[in-house]
Amino acid sequence: MKLKHFSEAEELEVTDYGSTETTIRWLVSREKEGAPRFAMRRFELKPGGQIGIHGHPQEHEIYVLSGEGKVFTHFEKHEVKKDDVLYVPPDEPHGYENTGKENLVFLCIIPYLD
Repeated sequence: MKLKHFSEAEELEVTDYGSTETTIRWLVSREKEGAPRFAMRRFELKPGGQIGIHGHPQEHEIYVLSGEGKVFTHFEKHEVKKDDVLYVPPDEPHGYENTGKENLVFLCIIPYLD
């Protein structure tokens, strides 16, 4: 078993997909903890921050820890807030936007596909 505080995971700036004001921490990963099947990541979007529309073969399970914002595809938008849970299917284009006055923080769990 491994235990750490989330702040011990390096905070990295997210710039892919036209992202702004966004950071990621890999809380549990294959590389650091030896997790064989899943990675747990913590995203933080400052007010006005966003992650542009993108897609990939992994599904996402998301739990919103704080803040409020929008999760969107090319066709729809959903308002999200603290304690909301989202499932994003594989290959579904999606993006995120912080529409609130505090940071939008969420956990995102993805499987390793190999």
